[in-house]
Amino acid sequence: MPPQTVTAEAGETGPRPPWERAPTVAAASLLPLVDRVPSMAAPCRMHSSIDRIEASLAEWTREVGLETPARAGFERMAGRAFAGFGVDAALLFAKWLTWLFHFDDEWDEKPAGHAAEIVEATFARLGRLAGSAPPPAGCSVPAQARGGAVPFQARGAVPVEVAFQDLWRVTAGRMSARWRERFALGLREQGAACRAEADNRRAGRVPSAGEYPALRRGTAGPYLFDLVEACLGAEVPARLRESPTWRTLVDACNDVTAWCNDVASHPKERANGDVHNYVTVAAAAFGLSDAAAVAWVNDRIAERAQDLRTAAMRLPELFDRLGLSPAQARDVSKVACAFLSAPRAQLEWLLESSRYSA
Repeated sequence: MPPQTVTAEAGETGPRPPWERAPTVAAASLLPLVDRVPSMAAPCRMHSSIDRIEASLAEWTREVGLETPARAGFERMAGRAFAGFGVDAALLFAKWLTWLFHFDDEWDEKPAGHAAEIVEATFARLGRLAGSAPPPAGCSVPAQARGGAVPFQARGAVPVEVAFQDLWRVTAGRMSARWRERFALGLREQGAACRAEADNRRAGRVPSAGEYPALRRGTAGPYLFDLVEACLGAEVPARLRESPTWRTLVDACNDVTAWCNDVASHPKERANGDVHNYVTVAAAAFGLSDAAAVAWVNDRIAERAQDLRTAAMRLPELFDRLGLSPAQARDVSKVACAFLSAPRAQLEWLLESSRYSA
């Protein structure tokens, strides 16, 4: 399949925006998966209000002080994954994606990523913010806050914390205490994984192929997949969420998207001297060339994508067995559909975004 056809979205007409370019060599290495993974074969629809989402996201990043690279296009990944849902859902997820990638760069590209004590202190501050009480249910939020304006800024707070506090205020108030506890747990898991990476960087150690998947799952931000529920206003019942099938669905989506990101980001991370990349790990573990290591990682992605598909196919029977109501089944199906659309949505974003350009 010619690379230039991969980024075309079903339903879009007219010339490409000027910032869309041919895919980078690294991202193009993922294209063989289009013929191997059914969920990555069909182009994604783009949200019909993508221009509005893009403008709102740009306004919010200015207000909170996040410096987002030109043509990063985080809103376009969200616009694909949430194409069938409302503007508010896609915009909130786009904001969280923007924050998460900015936060990730704090550890991958800056000296802080080598200092375990800085990692711990940063996550401790975020944990305190996440532990603060959200607005009571039914509490009216100022119009400017609903529109994305940040109502206040703690003295001395850095942009990544200002943005997190604003997102948490908007997100937590619509979810249960149990969901907020789950988010906080995911944040702690990410903190532990980032601390482990800092220790590896300081020691000059490459993770083993056996330990890397769990480590990468942690640094990706386990709470990102909980945020799908918050964006859609659909909380997964505990009895379903704790089942092996749902756990496989979530973890497989995490792995597929994280490992695809590793393939696309490998040249950039290698240039930065960061060894926390599945391609680097595979090359070191098995004595592979870069090309062979990419092929090996692609094989793992295809296998994990099949796990994702198999888990999704088991959901209807599981809904019946657990006694979910029709309304609960519909809500949970929306969350599952977002997970199923994520690999292709991310692939198209990786092929067009400037984030991993050399």
